[in-house]
Amino acid sequence: MPKRIPTYLALIIGLTLFQGCANHTNFAKKQDQWVGKKVTEFIDKVGYPDSTFILPNKHKVYVYEKSTNRSAPSTMISYGYGGGYGGLGLFNLGYSTPIQNYTCKLFIETNKKGKIVKWGSRGNHCVSN
Repeated sequence: MPKRIPTYLALIIGLTLFQGCANHTNFAKKQDQWVGKKVTEFIDKVGYPDSTFILPNKHKVYVYEKSTNRSAPSTMISYGYGGGYGGLGLFNLGYSTPIQNYTCKLFIETNKKGKIVKWGSRGNHCVSN
């Protein structure tokens, strides 16, 4: 067995465990802690929102957006029959870099007094440690 296989295996296991630490449940717990607090405290901690809007009930919503692109190189090797004249073998080595877009949009709703009354989120990567 080549010496590199255990190294790659350890790296894959380590990355998998590291990813398990950041999840939506932790994200939700962090946002739940802000309900009932002043939005100015939230802004002091997190920063200014990307946008805001007013609801028909006169509550204000602060919107925070995060988007990142990640790419992971992948290699494809195939071997097949070239067919036809002389039965030549066909070897193909392909290299591609798939790109995954990770997004999270956080909505913080406040009442007329500036207190956070609820929150919501959309996206495929609303996670926290």
